[in-house]
Amino acid sequence: MTRAADFEIVKVSPEIIWIRDLNLGNISVTNDADGVCRRVWHEYPGRRIIYQDSEGDWSELKHDGGKFTGFAPARDMVPT
Repeated sequence: MTRAADFEIVKVSPEIIWIRDLNLGNISVTNDADGVCRRVWHEYPGRRIIYQDSEGDWSELKHDGGKFTGFAPARDMVPT
């Protein structure tokens, strides 16, 4: 059984939540995008999800009401 991705919340705004893949040996945020979107949506509904992968790159997990729909570049959306 594959365990869910481990991530931490980096920053939360009314429109966006930023998370970071902790790379603890379980499935990555990239490979668990469906589960991550559902988990984040449950806690922070209505927000865009920007994540930093284990290589340090920032991307967006596009979703529709917590249902993962694809990836998008988010290099210009690094949290400050």
